[in-house]
Amino acid sequence: MMKRSLSLCLAFALTLPLAACVTPAAHPQANGAITIAPHSYHDNIDIAGRFSVQFQHNGRPESWSGSFTWAQTPDKTTVALLSPLGQTIATIVADDQMATMIQSGQPPRSAANVDALVQDTLGWPLPISHLRDWLQAYTVNANGQRILETPTSPAIIATADGWNLDFVSWQDDNNSGMQNAPKRIDLERETSEAGKVAMRLVITSSQVH
Repeated sequence: MMKRSLSLCLAFALTLPLAACVTPAAHPQANGAITIAPHSYHDNIDIAGRFSVQFQHNGRPESWSGSFTWAQTPDKTTVALLSPLGQTIATIVADDQMATMIQSGQPPRSAANVDALVQDTLGWPLPISHLRDWLQAYTVNANGQRILETPTSPAIIATADGWNLDFVSWQDDNNSGMQNAPKRIDLERETSEAGKVAMRLVITSSQVH
């Protein structure tokens, strides 16, 4: 199967250590020495970075790593996952009506729910619907309002659907218009399909349009 072969290939690829994903720790900037300049939410933004994820497949540990690109407009999100060698693993395109995943050598797969589509296809969850907020350091409260997190926010933020979210480090200076945006985000969640999932996202560049 395509999903299984990709997992076996990437298990031997360069991975990022994930030990910090499960340990609540104070952010290094959370000592009051940093002055936070608030930023607005951006509907049009391009982001690039690295990812690594650990999960269970048929009761056995698996790991993926590589890079990603993220292109966001008010109506659409386009995500590409790439291997450490730069080969495209999957491309996901989602709007308010439909999500489609494209993998090399496979017919496109579509579903109304982008997160369910990714889980079913890759075998591990990638919360694209939430990352539209999290990649810009926003979380959403019970009333659906965006809350801007900062380096002084709690070390671990529990989301309503079971993710433990940690903004581990922050951009020091970014000329893209994303000052005080996250640099590294750790995610953790217990799932029935993939066991304990631990993910790391490191943002290397961002550009606001």
